[in-house]
Amino acid sequence: MSVWASDRGRSDRRKGLLSRLGVGIQVAVTLVLVAPGHGATQERPSVDGTIRGQVIDARSGVGVPGALVQLLDSSERIRSQATADEEGRFVLVRVNPGSFRLRVRHSSFIETVTPRWWVEAGEVLTVSIRVDPEVIPLAPLEVTARARSHSPVLSGFYDRLDRGVTGTFITRDEIVERNPTRVTELLELLPGVTLDHAQGGNARTVVMARSLPGFATPPGARGDHSCPVQIYVDGILATRGGAASPDELATPLDLEGVEVYRGLGGVPAEFLTPEARCGVIALWTRRR
Repeated sequence: MSVWASDRGRSDRRKGLLSRLGVGIQVAVTLVLVAPGHGATQERPSVDGTIRGQVIDARSGVGVPGALVQLLDSSERIRSQATADEEGRFVLVRVNPGSFRLRVRHSSFIETVTPRWWVEAGEVLTVSIRVDPEVIPLAPLEVTARARSHSPVLSGFYDRLDRGVTGTFITRDEIVERNPTRVTELLELLPGVTLDHAQGGNARTVVMARSLPGFATPPGARGDHSCPVQIYVDGILATRGGAASPDELATPLDLEGVEVYRGLGGVPAEFLTPEARCGVIALWTRRR
């Protein structure tokens, strides 16, 4: 039976193969990032991941106490293990980023091995593993949620997104779903955005079609590099020297989100300069 993974675009490398054993499980995986409390002192995110969850009897729906949960790395070596408490709950800490399986052993249940999955640096995976004393079909493996990064660098991006600030926002989930090879591929379909190859080579600069008199860019016209689009990376202006291609500043793999403003109207105060009339693009990189 096929295993379907739904993370709105997680890469194929994160799709695991089924265990060779003839046992089945149901695994619901929730990916969360624990944010610090309001006013808490910022700490450097851990480079390790954490896996927490519950072993559940597939028939009764109750937790399985005393179940031994082992984390197997890509070489099938045991890297961590924990014994489930009276409610069947367990926690595996200091998990190295990378692919893994979970193996569950209990004297009253068939040994169960999950499909392969992936944990990233600083992430907390919450899983539910269903075990049964008899062989049952393997249920889908599904990521049901991904929490936002709690980095203060990205707080402004998410605040403007939630407030519905005028502009175009591209989130990490949308980036993963579209799976572009270059940043400009995320921008080329936006209204009023034109990609300019005037500088030659593979670099593509961005030109905004503005509605202000004297600033309109006819369809197919080359951009005016005397008024380059302002591009910010993590809040820092990266185009002080003139026009630059977003593809030279970041890759889609790097990005947590993108903001696009076509002209002065609606540009947030942190990006508001006289040159903002030519358009603003804010690239926000992922925090690990």
